Amino acid sequence: MTIKRRIDTLIGDYFFTKDIPIYINRVAESYELHEHMHDFLELNYVSEGTGSHVINGISSPVKKGDLFLLPMGISHVYRPSPASDADPLIVYNCIFDANSLLEVLSTYPGSEVIKPLLTDQQYRYSYDRFQEFHRLFQQVYEEYHRERAGWITAVYTYVIQILLLLHRSDTESEVLLLPSSSTWEDVLHELHTHYHQPISVAEIAAKMKISVRQLHRLFVKHTGSSMSHYVQMLRIQAACDLLRTTDQQITAICEQVGYHDVSYFHHLFKRKTGSAPKAYRRFIRSIDHTQ
Repeated sequence: MTIKRRIDTLIGDYFFTKDIPIYINRVAESYELHEHMHDFLELNYVSEGTGSHVINGISSPVKKGDLFLLPMGISHVYRPSPASDADPLIVYNCIFDANSLLEVLSTYPGSEVIKPLLTDQQYRYSYDRFQEFHRLFQQVYEEYHRERAGWITAVYTYVIQILLLLHRSDTESEVLLLPSSSTWEDVLHELHTHYHQPISVAEIAAKMKISVRQLHRLFVKHTGSSMSHYVQMLRIQAACDLLRTTDQQITAICEQVGYHDVSYFHHLFKRKTGSAPKAYRRFIRSIDHTQ
């Protein structure tokens, strides 16, 4: 006898309650939700933990950094690993109405490159090697829930940036520029693992056998940001994570992410996030408690 899987159907109108056909949350996955399909497109990003993702009845392991774009007609569900209490499977979910987003994209010059993502019947997967998706999901999540002035425009912009990054990961090689792939990957790995320490641009340029000026030019072309701003982003992102997940004092977090001037840290954090560190901690925890 064949046992039929229970597959529910989720309707977008149930979630779209803010006068925008987009809904964003961040959840600790459990066994409460059944395998389901939906009448909307869904972007999932695994931000913490491990577990499995069942897509059309086939289960595959997932880890931090995994991204999926799921079209209508695809059934799926996440399942945490057995040790989920100690290491919960945390997933960002961004669901949206494809037709509404296509209408918005019609006003964006050059948006034709990402429109196929909204009509393709196959799901897409990408791995967030350098936390670019993580940064965008974190920002769009906060914009959606804080509802600051212009938040709807910001949410649309971040969703489009995520889709564009997914398109690029599909169509471009992981390393776009000279010097060699391994050297360039080593540079980004160095920044991501030692962002809290002083960064010597001259030493990095010497390792790559290029001038400091050329390194700055290539870095901006490769990442869209100067190296100093990139490191600032890594430090502020790490501070956000520590504010949300620990009870450490602000001064301790400041030093842990690489700053020794607390006043400067406060100024930079507020400029990057829109909130002072303490206010950010209160707000982001209040959101987590309501999920």
